[in-house]
Amino acid sequence: MDCHTPVRWIAYSFASIVITMTACQGPRSTEQSIDLGNHYLEFGEWQKAADTFQPVVQNTPGLWKGEYGYGVAMANLGDLVTARRCLETANDHSPGNLTIITALADVMFRQGDNGQMYQLLRGAGAALGRVEPYLVLGAYAVKLKDDDSAILAYQSAIEVNSGTLRPMTTEPYYQLALLQLRLGNPTEGQRRLRQAYGISAADPRVSQELQSQGVTIDASTAIPPGL
Repeated sequence: MDCHTPVRWIAYSFASIVITMTACQGPRSTEQSIDLGNHYLEFGEWQKAADTFQPVVQNTPGLWKGEYGYGVAMANLGDLVTARRCLETANDHSPGNLTIITALADVMFRQGDNGQMYQLLRGAGAALGRVEPYLVLGAYAVKLKDDDSAILAYQSAIEVNSGTLRPMTTEPYYQLALLQLRLGNPTEGQRRLRQAYGISAADPRVSQELQSQGVTIDASTAIPPGL
């Protein structure tokens, strides 16, 4: 049993009590249904989540929390068409929501609609000025063995990240370093690792990879971030 198990058991037990009480009180409100549906999503009970969110979507179309919940449930049940329709509706009603964008991108990827998935994530990264959409795009591009798109995605994440007063994450540098090393570009891979080290010397992945590349870690290891 991990350290989170007691907490999850308590949460599950409390939610079960709430469910029972709600059932005794009569029909649930929309917010109660959404809370219950989210509970089912948290514990991976996809069919129960779908059954809970479906009336919300039918009775309150366009409510993004309902559309999102139903979309996620249906995606996990294998109905990607319904999932995409709901997640696109949720995205329309809550633009810029990274949780929705990520879920929608996953459905597009599973459908093989990579062009739309790329467009969605690139647009989100540019509009929000956030690294996360570019990192997700890079990861999908790597899975697709589309190395050029992966490099561009990670470079875009680095550009956004470098626009802050201080770069906040090593992730785009680290992921780009791994990609460059895999592509047989050790000089560029090591450069990106050294940039990542300059952002956070405490990132164990970066230190371990530098050492595996034979790079000495000392006061001269870190170099400035940027493209």
